[in-house]
Amino acid sequence: MDRKRVNGPESSVPPLFKNRDKPAVVNEANKRADNRGIEDIRAIFLKTGLVTQANGSAYIEIGNTKVTCAVYGPRQLKKAGFSNQGTINCEFKFSTFSCQKRRNHMKDPQEKEFSLNLIQALSPAVRLDLLPKSAIDIYVNVLENDGTSSCLAAAIIAGSVALADAGIEMYDMVTACSSLFDDRHVFMDGTAEEEVVISKSLTLSYMPSLNEVTHILQSGQSDIAVTSQAIEQCIDGCSKIYSVMSNALLQSLSSS
Repeated sequence: MDRKRVNGPESSVPPLFKNRDKPAVVNEANKRADNRGIEDIRAIFLKTGLVTQANGSAYIEIGNTKVTCAVYGPRQLKKAGFSNQGTINCEFKFSTFSCQKRRNHMKDPQEKEFSLNLIQALSPAVRLDLLPKSAIDIYVNVLENDGTSSCLAAAIIAGSVALADAGIEMYDMVTACSSLFDDRHVFMDGTAEEEVVISKSLTLSYMPSLNEVTHILQSGQSDIAVTSQAIEQCIDGCSKIYSVMSNALLQSLSSS
């Protein structure tokens, strides 16, 4: 008997592994977990004037996704040199309790990326030429995350409505819609559970009155045909969301 070796058991069994098969996004009736169709978006609640100290603010719920936005300005830049164009500053932040895994208080790379995406999506719609040597500050806070791509879309919608609520002149309001897609289907307005199964996503920002796309963010590789289908469906979804944004602003005007 070799005392320097650890002898194994006389009888052994193969190890047991967890079932790693990903669940299906749709059932046999072609319905998703929340009983939506593939092309259906979740119900939206939108309200302005949430933050009374800000010049403009908005609160949006898309399913379980909850986002607040506050706009301050335009304010004059004292130290910077003269500029014919105004600037937009944005801060996107996930609350520490908004995700399944607790977020850090410090900004992570994803939040910095979303801050830049917000500036790129909203800047084409704002008349920055009328605000020389001025800055507009946009603060977005995610209270509950039910889909990362839907959080970015909700932040763009809330930011656009908050800018309009602040009385800042714009060419058009920017609406946004997100989608998940695989090799066969495009799922509109994906949830966090669906993002675990499908890693490819696309978020589109759109100005319906001008028929212009201001920003597209895609993650994952796909065929040109699938990407084109996702863009077309997101544009259709943006047109539906635009009426919700207009009604929210009209209600804020009637209440005031």
